[in-house]
Amino acid sequence: MSVQPAAPHLATVTTTLRHTVRLVHASTGARLRGLDAHLEPAPAGWTLRVLPDVLVVAVRADAPVPAVPPRVVVTLTDGALADVLVVPQLAGRPPRTFVVDLTGPEVEVVVHPVPSTLTVILTTPSTGAPRTGVTVTARATSGPDPKPSVALPEVDPGTYRSAPVEWTAAFTPLDLLVGGQPLRTLAVDVATSTTTAHLVDTT
Repeated sequence: MSVQPAAPHLATVTTTLRHTVRLVHASTGARLRGLDAHLEPAPAGWTLRVLPDVLVVAVRADAPVPAVPPRVVVTLTDGALADVLVVPQLAGRPPRTFVVDLTGPEVEVVVHPVPSTLTVILTTPSTGAPRTGVTVTARATSGPDPKPSVALPEVDPGTYRSAPVEWTAAFTPLDLLVGGQPLRTLAVDVATSTTTAHLVDTT
């Protein structure tokens, strides 16, 4: 009678989720996508997985405690997106790069938009002629009263434009006032450096 060899023993090692890292747009709260990332340094037993809008750091149970706590180096791969975000250039790093300390289980990096303008082109309802000589204001829809506002001075007949500002979450969306009266609720296009709206003044 033959004796079958014993099945080989396969050792199992537990891997634990240690950190998640997200880059979040300051105005919209949306998670940024298009990320490339790595651990620096890369300790033995630590892994980083790049998902579309989150970075996941896992650690093997038998991994030694690293002498130097690792950080996540993350680069935005979408150049058009990075152009409308505030991403300071770090010395010795590629453009559009952040270095993130792993300070807790869930790490959120808030990324602010670059200042942008809002242009409103107003016409009259009856003739379609430019609506001139009115006071146009963008007012936040959230936050404490009195809510913050941004003036849109007239730059051409019927054309009103703000100075470049950071449109914070309080202005997402915003109320457009003409002569102090609400005309329309608008959303600034955070993917560009200028937003233009063509509106008929019905106030």
